[in-house]
Amino acid sequence: MTTPYTYIPSADYIKSLSFNHIETYSFQSITFEEDRKVIQVEYDKLMAKKNETNDLTTEEEERRIELQELVGYTQYLINEKGQFHPSSEKINTINGNDSKVHALKKILSIEAAEIPMWLCAPVYRDAIVFYDKENNIVSTLNVCLSCQYMETKMFNHVNGDYKTYDLLKKFFINIGHEVEDPDYSALDDINKAKSKYKKS
Repeated sequence: MTTPYTYIPSADYIKSLSFNHIETYSFQSITFEEDRKVIQVEYDKLMAKKNETNDLTTEEEERRIELQELVGYTQYLINEKGQFHPSSEKINTINGNDSKVHALKKILSIEAAEIPMWLCAPVYRDAIVFYDKENNIVSTLNVCLSCQYMETKMFNHVNGDYKTYDLLKKFFINIGHEVEDPDYSALDDINKAKSKYKKS
C-alpha cells in the first residue's frame, strides 16, 4: 500500500479555497521544546518497560499512546481527532476582506518556480486556519519557516517558492508572531550565490 502523498503549488492551493476569515497560530515554541525533552524521557521509560516486560498497566499504556502523539510524529496544529496542539496559541482572527488577508493571498499566489529542498525535517511553529461563514474549518496550513516547508496535514504538501517563504516570514512578524531568525532571508543568500557564480 503506497502512502498518499500529494503536492500542490501554493498558488493552486490558495485559489482553491473559499473562506470567510482566518486565524493564525503559533505552536511548538522554544519553551514547548524544553517541555518536550521531559516528555521524551517519560515516553522512553514507558517504551523500555513495554519492550522489556510488556506489562504496562492500563493507565501506563494510555499515557504511552498520549505521549507518542507528541514525540513520535511530526506535529501539526490540528491532529486527526480535530484537537488543537496543546502548545498552540491563537495570535489573530482576521476577516477575509482585510488587507492582511489580501496580502497573504498575494504571497501564496507567487509561482513556485524555485522550491526549497532542505534536508531537515520540518518543525511547524506557525499555522493559518481558514474558516467558512459557519466557523467550520476549511483548511489548515502548517508552516515551517526554517525548513521552508508547508503541509495542510500529514502527506498533503503545499509547494512554495523561496520568495513565498521570505514574504510569509515578514507576514507572520507583521501580525505579531515571534519567528526564528527573523532577519534571515534565504532569498538574499541565493541571490548572493547567483551573483558570485555569474562573476566567476
